[in-house]
Amino acid sequence: MTDALADRCATLAQPVVDLMAAAIECQAGGADAFARVADLAAEVRRVAERGSTGIDQADYVAWTAAAPRLLTEMAEAAERGDARGVWAAFADPQAGLHRLGTACAGQPRW
Repeated sequence: MTDALADRCATLAQPVVDLMAAAIECQAGGADAFARVADLAAEVRRVAERGSTGIDQADYVAWTAAAPRLLTEMAEAAERGDARGVWAAFADPQAGLHRLGTACAGQPRW
């Protein structure tokens, strides 16, 4: 694993945990959770938009290619109060947070 991957995974660990919790809360109808999802999706998107230069881990490379669009869709769904849209984006098999989790597996806090 590269140092760049370790740095990205460390940067993303807490925001992703917080995003997962907020996405789950949205499913239960937590009104303030939607605002947190929008904010956290934007935070994770900023890291994804840094790309994968210097990282050769295939799942991370694939995730960064599609994640910015998906995280934007997640934030937009949250702004509309669309719990299903939030979860669909979160769980997307190609660009959702599961793929990032696979890429960061074995890193501290992952």
